[in-house]
Amino acid sequence: MGYGARMSTFSELGLAPELVAALEAAQIVNPTPVQRMAIPAFLAGKPAVAVARTGSGKTLAYALPLVQRLRAVEDAEGGPTLPARPRGVVLTATRELVTQTTKVLKTLTHAARLRVRNVSGGESGHDTNITLRQVCDLLVANPPRLARLVEEGKIDLTDVRIVVVDEADTLLAPGQRGAVEAILAAANMASPWWMSATMPEPIRQWLMSRPESPTLLMSKDAHTAPESVTVKNIPCRHTSRGDAASDVLVSLGPKARGIVFANRRETADEAGAALRERGHDVVVVHGGLLPKEREKAIKGFVAGGGRVLVTTELAGRGLDMKDLAFVLNYELPERASDYMHRIGRVGRVGRAGRVFNLVTDRDRHLLADVERFAAGGKLDTGEPLRSARTRKTTSAQGVKEAASRRRKPTSAGPSAVKSFDHEG
Repeated sequence: MGYGARMSTFSELGLAPELVAALEAAQIVNPTPVQRMAIPAFLAGKPAVAVARTGSGKTLAYALPLVQRLRAVEDAEGGPTLPARPRGVVLTATRELVTQTTKVLKTLTHAARLRVRNVSGGESGHDTNITLRQVCDLLVANPPRLARLVEEGKIDLTDVRIVVVDEADTLLAPGQRGAVEAILAAANMASPWWMSATMPEPIRQWLMSRPESPTLLMSKDAHTAPESVTVKNIPCRHTSRGDAASDVLVSLGPKARGIVFANRRETADEAGAALRERGHDVVVVHGGLLPKEREKAIKGFVAGGGRVLVTTELAGRGLDMKDLAFVLNYELPERASDYMHRIGRVGRVGRAGRVFNLVTDRDRHLLADVERFAAGGKLDTGEPLRSARTRKTTSAQGVKEAASRRRKPTSAGPSAVKSFDHEG
């Protein structure tokens, strides 16, 4: 397992007393496996890639050594940090994750006398200018937004000593890697820290080929569903997904809160409307909303407003909502890594949870893949799953399928739904 595998306390991992005290104040006493692996490696300045399933404590695994090392840099180099010239940078995937990560870091940076700020896509120029005028030791940002500010000369990264790339499987995907590379170049950063819940093979190969030759710290439970999560696949007709989803919510009882996932904004709106029509208390959030609207909706849901959050991959990565009892996939995702992130919204740090997958005729080719991952199979690539690659049919097949659907009833109550359980 590597670094720190046999160390059982945060003190033994090498953390400073003030950080250990901050953890104890938050009732965090025992490090998780990924924390035991990553903290000693990062404290030692080793180039590393840490991979562990979502909900396993990855944020603290990099946040704790990051804060401790930045405090040491400040003490060694002296002099105040200047506005818009941070010494540490954390890159993450979405505006919502920027906000959540900043909140976690602020609980630690106070003990270390460091100042954390953030910038993200969708915020107003006025808000950004206020941030840029403030002293900043540690900056949390989305790569495209930060890269643009660096290019415009509004942020200077020449003082940066540490860069963390969180959600690496997302930020290194085609079309997004360029902004990360631009930031690393601007910071003259040869050895960033990499964190991820999944590690598709193309991204692993790219990371392992980097000049610094980072060590791969792969948790043994990476790419597996938590043992505390039960998965149920529910076959249903495409036109009856609203009924099938409603049946699941009714069966769980009125107090169970959870997330319903769709692949696209239009489908999320469809699912939200279908569930509202059937009397369910629903909040719909996706990229079609303004950033401030999304932030307000998610904050309201976290605070207890609404029983069900209907969303896309926007909420599939990193967000920690502690009281969720279930995840329902209104449609199966097109990538295996997205499936692992979705189901990671429940079963976090050992808590129990349930996952329901609605499986239509259009998605049956996905079923074997989903079962394999839920049962602990390995994630080999970041490519679309089989049904996403074979979804196109001939026009004759499409006509036949449509005619078949018209001949069948559209209801899908409990008696019409065949289901089967297996432990994840």
